[in-house]
Amino acid sequence: MQYRKLGNTGVDVSLLSYGTGGPSQFGQKTGVDDAGREALVNRAIELGVNLFDTAEAYDGAEVLLEKALRGRSRDSHLIATKWSYRLADGPVTDPAEIVRSLEQSLTRLKTDYVDIFQIHGVLEEHYDHVTDIYVPAMQKLQEQGKTRFLGITEMLTMDPKHEGMSVAMEKHPDVWDSVMLKYGIMNQWAAKRSLPLAGSSSTGILNMAPVRLTLTRPEKLQERMNEWGEDEGGNALDWLSNGDSAELIRKGYQFAAEPSEITTVISGTSSIAHLEQNVAALDGTLTDEEFSKLKSAYGDSASPD
Repeated sequence: MQYRKLGNTGVDVSLLSYGTGGPSQFGQKTGVDDAGREALVNRAIELGVNLFDTAEAYDGAEVLLEKALRGRSRDSHLIATKWSYRLADGPVTDPAEIVRSLEQSLTRLKTDYVDIFQIHGVLEEHYDHVTDIYVPAMQKLQEQGKTRFLGITEMLTMDPKHEGMSVAMEKHPDVWDSVMLKYGIMNQWAAKRSLPLAGSSSTGILNMAPVRLTLTRPEKLQERMNEWGEDEGGNALDWLSNGDSAELIRKGYQFAAEPSEITTVISGTSSIAHLEQNVAALDGTLTDEEFSKLKSAYGDSASPD
């Protein structure tokens, strides 16, 4: 396993990390029980994974993660969690809510602190509102030792060009230790603005869902390529994978980890076999020719999937 620094924090993060969200919801949607989750987490740690990302809203995932990690020394792994300010009837405006959220997360995770506390799904148009109300409360929680670092995440489907994350790094590079966004073959827009900003502000990037959902679903990939005028009588990315869907996913992870600004690539699989394949993928890299061709063909892509 390779490790990269989380921005300028000095903390080493595994190049592949584990996310408890996504379609499987930490195995809750795929029939994995507590013993299966413990086996999954144990294997991840054996492979060198040291960051586990979760959230208050992930359908009880914080409690399940605590069970899977139980008995391990707290300093043997990193935990990131998050809270969303957006409700169905509009943004929350009470800073006490973010304090309540972290306190609840600490209780669920049975820990005194998390390593990264993130405000989730921030849209550009809400950024000033969010920071005015919540950053002071987050910084106080940090001063109290309840979180080591502060992060902010995007809502990809509503902000596929990562405007919220770019604004965050431009306006408050001293506040955010990490931002979470998507960078991959199907969405390379971050290379235009967000990745350079991360480099200049020494902000870590947690790369979420780099192969989800299109690269893992051949029919959706073909649909998207048809929309982009890339129908060549077969999948337009067959040249990269020889038509092998598992190989395409492997190379998708390699593409997602290539920029030095990316701290870690998050995998949300509930399958040990897939986890092992994803870790192994990051032991290799694409050729210069493959990188060049993908960036030339899809460098302006900002797919929300």
